[in-house]
Amino acid sequence: MTAAEAAKQLRRPTGEDGVKMGIQMSKANRLIYEMTLGFLQLKAGDHVLELGMGNGHFIPALFEKENNIQYTGLDLSDVMVQEARASNQDAIHAGRVQILEGSADRLPFGEEVFTKVFAVNVLYFWQAPTATLQEIYRVLQPGAELVLAFRTKRTMEKLPFIDHGFTLYDPETVQEMLQNIGFEVNDIQTTVEPPKAAADGSMLVQLENVCIRGIKNLSSI
Repeated sequence: MTAAEAAKQLRRPTGEDGVKMGIQMSKANRLIYEMTLGFLQLKAGDHVLELGMGNGHFIPALFEKENNIQYTGLDLSDVMVQEARASNQDAIHAGRVQILEGSADRLPFGEEVFTKVFAVNVLYFWQAPTATLQEIYRVLQPGAELVLAFRTKRTMEKLPFIDHGFTLYDPETVQEMLQNIGFEVNDIQTTVEPPKAAADGSMLVQLENVCIRGIKNLSSI
C-alpha cells in the first residue's frame, strides 16, 4: 500500500483493505484511547457521542468505565459502521448503543442532546474544522464537554502518509480553535508513547498524545 493509499484508508476505510486498516488502527490507537477514557470522566447518565469510532473495538471499554451511559458513534466509513454494528450487536439490541454513518460537519442530531462528545485521532481529517466544532457546540448541552485526542504535529510530521490529506496540530492551535468557537478550555494533558510501528506499518515512531477538554458555556442558548 502506498503512502497515499494508506492515508485514504486511514481517513475513510473502504473494502477489505479498510477492514484490515480498522484492525490496525485499533492496535495503533490503544494507548491514546486508554488515555482518553480516563480523561473523559464518564458519569452515570451521560449521553455520549463519539466522532470517528472506526470499527467500534473500544466501545465496550466505555461501559467498563461507566455502565449507565448512552453511546452514539458516528463515522464517515460505511465499512467501519458495519464492523462496529457487528461487534456491538448486543449493546445495540439493548438500546444502549447506536452506530450511524455520517459527517461530523453536519451532525444528524438536534440541539443540546449530548453531555459529552469526543474524537480520537480524527481531528486531522476535518476539512472544515470550524464548522465541525460549531456543530459539536450546537449538539452539546450547556456545561457539557468536548474532548479531543490527537497526536502533536512535531511527532507526526515525519510519517510518510501525512502529506496526503492530513492537517497536523499542536495543542496551542487546538486550544485557540476551541476558544474561538466559545468553549472554555480547562484541561490539557500530554503523554509520550513508547516507540511502536506506525498505523501503516511503515516505520517506528514515538508519538506524543494530547487530550484537551472544552466546556460549553453554561449561558449558551
